[in-house]
Amino acid sequence: MDVTVSSKGQIVIPYHLREKYEIIQGTKLEISDDDGLIKLIPPVKLTSICGTWNIDMDVVEKSIEEERKNWR
Repeated sequence: MDVTVSSKGQIVIPYHLREKYEIIQGTKLEISDDDGLIKLIPPVKLTSICGTWNIDMDVVEKSIEEERKNWR
């Protein structure tokens, strides 16, 4: 799959990949240089980490956001 870099250094992530990884406007991606490969890494969803635990994800996400504010 080919993409073209704009004059501003921007690329368009194809629709099917944005849908698959739930990338929307404002999503922050990690970018890394790995032996000549440029990697864009989407954020990890909490539900994939927590699996089938019976927890309220809204409460977990709110707690994480509060902790992030404390670290800034």
